[in-house]
Amino acid sequence: MKAIICIVLGATLLLNGCTGAHLDIFPELENPALMQEKIAPELLREDIDALVTGVKMRHPNFAGYADEVKLFQQVAALKAQITAPMTRVEFFRHIGQLSHLFQDGHSFLIWPYQELNALREQGAKPFPFLVKLSSNGVFVAKQYQYAGQQLPAGSQLMRINGVAVADIFANAHRYVGGETEALRQAFVAERLPFLLWALYDFINQFDIEYRHQGKTQRLHIDNQQSWQVAEATAKPQKTEVSYRRLNATTGYLDVTSFDVDPDEFSTQLNTTFSNIAEDNLTALVIDIRHNTGGNTDTATELASYIADKPFRLVSQMTEKLNAENRGVFGYKGQAGDMISTSWDDYVKPNSSPQHFDGKVVVLIGPVTYSAAIVFATTVQDNQFGLLAGKATGGFANQTAQGNLFNLPHSQLRAYVATRLLVRPNGSSAVSAVIPDLVVTDNLQDQQNAIDTTLQQVLHHLGTAENHAKLQ
Repeated sequence: MKAIICIVLGATLLLNGCTGAHLDIFPELENPALMQEKIAPELLREDIDALVTGVKMRHPNFAGYADEVKLFQQVAALKAQITAPMTRVEFFRHIGQLSHLFQDGHSFLIWPYQELNALREQGAKPFPFLVKLSSNGVFVAKQYQYAGQQLPAGSQLMRINGVAVADIFANAHRYVGGETEALRQAFVAERLPFLLWALYDFINQFDIEYRHQGKTQRLHIDNQQSWQVAEATAKPQKTEVSYRRLNATTGYLDVTSFDVDPDEFSTQLNTTFSNIAEDNLTALVIDIRHNTGGNTDTATELASYIADKPFRLVSQMTEKLNAENRGVFGYKGQAGDMISTSWDDYVKPNSSPQHFDGKVVVLIGPVTYSAAIVFATTVQDNQFGLLAGKATGGFANQTAQGNLFNLPHSQLRAYVATRLLVRPNGSSAVSAVIPDLVVTDNLQDQQNAIDTTLQQVLHHLGTAENHAKLQ
């Protein structure tokens, strides 16, 4: 029996391996004219009720995740505040505030992507920089350049179009799903270009205030500029798996997503672990700090390359049935039924010469989520390696298999989980995945684009003298 976690919560929100209208994340509007229309208040209030009802009827543990008292208080307040017709974008800024109250990274209202797509087709450009979030602030992830101007990696963003970045994140985290505020803040960092437009109408023009090496500087950007990652720091990654040696004995494997065709991922792993075997390493660092998930088939195959015994990814799965996932002729059961099944798929370790037998350290963090959390708990519960970094923002026992539905009048689209997975050791505790080696942020390192976690892991492995290669 296999269950696929079919969601990725990064900037692209792509869905692989799933079919059906209720699994299509980004369909076109049946009536594009709706993007320009104002919707009557009474219809908007009905959409608010439809969102909450739709999530509640599909979610496998609604009461266990959402604080229903706070949720319905907010529902009442939002409905009372609607006194005039709204466009879909205006309404999203209103109703979208409910997303964080579902307290599940797999259950949220999607921004009005059709309007943003239309703007981009007309030449509009959203915020152009990737950012990293830490306890010390929001930092530019890579070095960027345009026409002789540069924005260095590690620059701390202070203001965008006059609005404090801290205030942007405090506001925007209400518009994304997530079990904890830490996870929601991490998702805001990943979706920042979309949310700056959806919530603030920031597009094309950006006045940025940032700090770098103790100096506050300003940068103006418009849609005529084309900012690119600087060649000196650019490391183009055309695959989800990127490998390099850190030193003579330790390798680094960056796995950015499990949302990829399993056959394609298998080919990537075979090539990568062949290279690792040729390098004759004694330790391997696997980085899933920025991996927001995908499907369990790919996570399973990666685990098989480091496993030293048969293993399973989860111990139990529970699915809540609804009208769309009951199966052909409703063979699974009635809408509302909860179907629990023990997970009995034990996977054997990869038996090829490419299997890795050395020490393994897996890096995790607040944005590690979905199938990436399933991979992390598989490693930890089966003692295949050490987890290092920061606690995940999501729970160790993950929801999965999202269904999608449109609100009846605005046609805004909602995503909601229908399955609940229990980690391999069977613990039902509601908690984050806690790393075995906890690493805290270092502001000086961040401002100099140095990876503190990787440094400490190498120190733990006895190779700290190679820290210069981590920058």
